[in-house]
Amino acid sequence: MKYIILILLISTLFQSVLLAEPDAIQPENPIQIVHPAENTQLPALTSSFVFGSAPPDGILSINGKPVPIHPGGGFLAMVNLSPGEFQIKAELRLGAKTYHLIRTIQVAHPELPTPELPLTIEYITPNEDLELLPGDYLTVACKGSPGKTGFFSIKGLKGKFPMIESKTAPGGIYHGVYRIGKEAPLNKCKIEVTLQDKWHKESKKSNGTVSLFPMDIPVMAEVITPNTVLKAGSALNQYERAGYLMFPPVGTVLQITGSKGDEYRIRLTETKKVWVNKTQVKLLPKGTLPNRTVAGNISLDMAGNSTFLRVSLGRKVPFRIDPNTEGKYIDISFYGAYSNTDWITNAVTGVVKQLQWFQDDQETYRLRIHTIPNSWWGYDARYEENQFVLELRTPPAVRVNDSPLKGLTIAVDPGHSADTGAIGPTGYLEKDANLAQALVLKEKLLAKGAKVIMTRVGDEDVPLGKRPQIAQEAKADLLISIHNNALPYGGNPFKKHGFGVYYFTPMSLPLAKEIHQAYIDTFSGNREYNLPDDGLFYANLALTRSPQIPSVLIESAYMIVPEEEAYLKTEAFRRACANAIVNGIERYARTMRPKTPR
Repeated sequence: MKYIILILLISTLFQSVLLAEPDAIQPENPIQIVHPAENTQLPALTSSFVFGSAPPDGILSINGKPVPIHPGGGFLAMVNLSPGEFQIKAELRLGAKTYHLIRTIQVAHPELPTPELPLTIEYITPNEDLELLPGDYLTVACKGSPGKTGFFSIKGLKGKFPMIESKTAPGGIYHGVYRIGKEAPLNKCKIEVTLQDKWHKESKKSNGTVSLFPMDIPVMAEVITPNTVLKAGSALNQYERAGYLMFPPVGTVLQITGSKGDEYRIRLTETKKVWVNKTQVKLLPKGTLPNRTVAGNISLDMAGNSTFLRVSLGRKVPFRIDPNTEGKYIDISFYGAYSNTDWITNAVTGVVKQLQWFQDDQETYRLRIHTIPNSWWGYDARYEENQFVLELRTPPAVRVNDSPLKGLTIAVDPGHSADTGAIGPTGYLEKDANLAQALVLKEKLLAKGAKVIMTRVGDEDVPLGKRPQIAQEAKADLLISIHNNALPYGGNPFKKHGFGVYYFTPMSLPLAKEIHQAYIDTFSGNREYNLPDDGLFYANLALTRSPQIPSVLIESAYMIVPEEEAYLKTEAFRRACANAIVNGIERYARTMRPKTPR
């Protein structure tokens, strides 16, 4: 009996070594699961990807399904998931030995319907404090037991307002609406929702409150941070903000007409509203007048490679700039301004062919700047005192037969550093892949006669917001950000991988199209590389957002795909990508730079 117990103890000990968690993996176990990490919390997904490394001559299976191992050692697999604690079980047969590794993760349960009994209300929105004006609509929603009659009431108001159950899964989602009246006595009032049937009734109060926004005098604020954004709507949820519309300079005066959580609603005109984070503005003293300023005379002049337009205004009012995608004109709308423009000095100057002004409504003064197509490739809009200044940047001339890149200053940004970015199956870090590619690109650009500004040259920590600033301070003509891609949980890297190019401003689109086409020309049908076209994307990213410089972000490959991670480790692939980028920039620069005799 003692021998049997001893054998069982040795067997248990041997299994615990082979089934050890990643942090306790013994050196002799050759299986490495890089993603997902131990105890990762996944949302309610039915499947996700797993990647890591193992010896290429081994035979690998994950949760019973065979998984090929790339010659470089990486593997990638899709795994079907189930809610709760979930185990990813890897088994590797290597010669006469078999190795095991278990990775334990947590998968969230899908949202379930609220039980009909006991009658329950799970949550109510709004869950943030609101300040509204008369005429605004208050929308109330809740999740509770399905199939009930619902209504809500507001403390201080008479009446019950009906709620209707929608057919949205998983059921039990109710919505109602109330239009704020002029005499509504609302001051941090709770909203109470009631669900009932023939036998039961349940009520619950909201966490958020509703108040009437003060109407006696205008509430004015001033932009205080350099990266302020005016958004198309209020935040969709805790993690997702609405679309970016405008980027007001510091000192811009805004009128507040409501609030929701940590955001103010801003009135541009009677029909145009935007939203701003409360931390990006400061309230002005009571009695500050609303925006109603005169747009005076306009002047144009040139300095270096820039055309300057100046408009006299009595106040720094919010403005929106809409460039024509073909470079034929630029519209600038000033909100809270009306025209007294009787004089335009040097009306035809530099890249400007003609100026027109329009009074679109009583509060919107609009300038249309007709420009020579392909004559400018970036702009800077700012206030100097109360004078609005638009600087249109002109591509520098190049001599006939010279390289189209000669004399250009190009900023190259190797993405990430302190934050390492994505990671490949064999542990290759995106920050290292990006830098290796960027250094090859630098070499190619220098050989073409360009000057190169690197946002980093090693592992130094350069904040994200500082990178476009480095390019702007160096007066760079173009900005190229080098990255390599990954997918969020639930994505399928077997279907989505390869190269992609990203832009944001209309001025950057022509450059992005040329680089994207150069990647297609380089890799489509290339027998050496199995690298599909992932696409050309409009993307609101920090490195593509600045209008001063045509800027693109390039994802040459997917770090998480073993084959593409292996490409990124080779000098040949880095040079192929650099050649594609240079070819795209050259084609773009040829169409943009004016030619001078040799």
